[in-house]
Amino acid sequence: MSIVSFPSTAPRSAVVTSITRLTLADATDWQKAIAEECRRQRLLTPSVFAFLKDNRLLDRCTFLASDVGSEELRFLYIGDPTLRVLGRGWGRSMLGRSEAVDPHAEFAHSVGAQYAESIGAGEALFNRISVTGMGKPLVYTHALYGWAEGGRRAVLSAVDVQTLH
Repeated sequence: MSIVSFPSTAPRSAVVTSITRLTLADATDWQKAIAEECRRQRLLTPSVFAFLKDNRLLDRCTFLASDVGSEELRFLYIGDPTLRVLGRGWGRSMLGRSEAVDPHAEFAHSVGAQYAESIGAGEALFNRISVTGMGKPLVYTHALYGWAEGGRRAVLSAVDVQTLH
């Protein structure tokens, strides 16, 4: 069961997303390990996913990528922390689809801006995100690592849900 609510015809409060940039030193050990491996690999190859699987970290991540020549990021893998917050139904509806069609539009837009920044950064970004107005308030961190190569863009998000109020 998700902790967020989907848009309805009933009036709802505004979604407020507060994003605080932190240093990678503030990340959990497993988020740091993922960022270090991505930095070491530099290119997005199957060995990045092999590292995640071998270290039982893949299920903590969400992965989005574009098709060649497209700016649109699509959800290709949605990890357990994201599914616990947004719901398995949301996950089934979004897998393979663009982040732009997420029914949580305000939230998706703010997080999508972080994805775009990570793609151009060349280094891991680490943020604490606080969200209200979308069901139960929550606080989580994500370590993001992005790639742009061969006409494709991709981002790996290592999510750690810290509090659900």
